Amino acid sequence: MKTLYINANLYDPAHDIDTAGNLLIEDGVILGINQFAEDAEIVDLKGKWLCPSITDMHVHCFKEMSDLGLNMDEIGVDMHVGTLVDAGSSGCRDIEALLQQIEEAATRIKIFINYSSVGLTHGNQELADWSLIDENALREVVQRYPGIIKGIKLRASASVVGKLGIEVIRAGKAFAKELGLPVMVHIGNEPPQLEEVLNCLEKGDIVTHIFHGKPKGIFDEEGRLKPLVEEKYREGVLFDVGHGAASFSFDVCEKAIREGIKPSLISSDLHKRNYLSKLHSLSEVVSKLYACGLSERQLIDAISIRPAALLGLQNGLQIAHQADLSVIDFQACEPMILKDSQGHERLCRKQVVFEALIR
Repeated sequence: MKTLYINANLYDPAHDIDTAGNLLIEDGVILGINQFAEDAEIVDLKGKWLCPSITDMHVHCFKEMSDLGLNMDEIGVDMHVGTLVDAGSSGCRDIEALLQQIEEAATRIKIFINYSSVGLTHGNQELADWSLIDENALREVVQRYPGIIKGIKLRASASVVGKLGIEVIRAGKAFAKELGLPVMVHIGNEPPQLEEVLNCLEKGDIVTHIFHGKPKGIFDEEGRLKPLVEEKYREGVLFDVGHGAASFSFDVCEKAIREGIKPSLISSDLHKRNYLSKLHSLSEVVSKLYACGLSERQLIDAISIRPAALLGLQNGLQIAHQADLSVIDFQACEPMILKDSQGHERLCRKQVVFEALIR
């Protein structure tokens, strides 16, 4: 069966595509751009954007074993999100159980595996005890599943690292570097200090919850952007939104954007404790960043283009490739109130809708 998507904004800068046009697909395979077929079903996208499929780079979807875990497909393909990255729910001890859930899901799942062997199945202090870290076992698991495990997750908060402080974060980064993997580091309440964490990171690593409104974030006490924050951003450390339950501030985000610090990645950090209470979807998070002033292309870069490159996904607008695409609508709406993690409000007249997942 042939389907011709007309009047689309086609966007895939990784393959030099940024144009208004039409896309022809037959039996799930991309046949051509601005080609026509008389026997094709016509779908008029009316100016909506057609791009590589959406990725949420930070969720928790390890059901039952972790008390944070959500159903993969409920926050994935059911919401037209093609790929989810489970960020540290599992360590090496329980990886087989997570892989079994992945096997049964329609959503594509990748993993940033926890440096701790117990992941988030052991309370809130997985990095506070060296006995919970087994690099030999973790190395074996990472080498066994290179197609799924794409990085190492570390939580750099006082309540997680305990007396081990920054040393366990440095150890986790050194381990990841040995294996040629990036780290994703959660930042929150000190210690460790933000500067200590950033000094561990290099190009391609991810710092998540970058726009949190907690004390001692990316701005100093006088409201100035910390020099090391800008330095690491320019070096290529990836700054991820990681909205979560308590990790996104409109004020911090808007000020950072004015300073030239735009999010490299936009993720939800959806989990059982915030889902449907403080946060409903990745598209809601993207709508908040739209309200903060990011353009359509900047938003798509952060939820589609950069994640695809980071994870090695083959989901571009390439002729003769299997279609793995998202339809995104940036639309005017009735005035609505959006809230950040502190309850601060913005009145918004535009929203982002994930319209469809084409595979």
